[in-house]
Amino acid sequence: MRIQVPIKNRIQAQWNHILWLFIFIICFSLQSAGMASDFQFDRALIDQGQYWLLLTGHLVHLNWTHWALNMAGLAIIAVFFSLYGSILDWLFVLLFTALVVGLGLYLYHPELVWYVGMSGVLHGLFVYGAIREIRFYPFSGYVLLLLLCSKLFWEYMAGAMPGSEEMTGGRVIVEAHLYGAMAGLVAVLITKPLHLLHKLIEVKNRQQNAEYDQ
Repeated sequence: MRIQVPIKNRIQAQWNHILWLFIFIICFSLQSAGMASDFQFDRALIDQGQYWLLLTGHLVHLNWTHWALNMAGLAIIAVFFSLYGSILDWLFVLLFTALVVGLGLYLYHPELVWYVGMSGVLHGLFVYGAIREIRFYPFSGYVLLLLLCSKLFWEYMAGAMPGSEEMTGGRVIVEAHLYGAMAGLVAVLITKPLHLLHKLIEVKNRQQNAEYDQ
């Protein structure tokens, strides 16, 4: 039997929102300070040992329009998916996806000199959230996954979605979206056994407490 979560619980304040707010503040601060070039994925600097750029490149953006689009995507994830994991769960998915996207671009796309933006990470967060949603809202969870898969298939066959490059003012690296989605799926496979282990420990503790009370 599936657990049904009232729709109001999807939009109420969650402790996880602290994480999303923190990311928002960092991205806003870096954009306001014009520091994109200092934190972007830069192949030459990564080759010299500045490996943190594999992660920080996701926090900076081409321009304010690019920033606003990514922050809108982050807000959607924060509002609709936050309750499907603890703040540690989401922090793990965030860092894991960012690393996978960064390494994927670095290792398999030597022609890519620099990269900025959070879209690849957002795809990973979205996949993670949509898969977790299936447990509570199967219909919407499967529909969201189908829509995302359709988008990725379009990008693989025809390139960036129409109008996206005009809106952001630069080339859309669709490979980052694919790596992000794959990382989100792997994150589900990694965290699921940990969740099951945590539940087993909780059950065992409750049983021990019940025996102690008797």
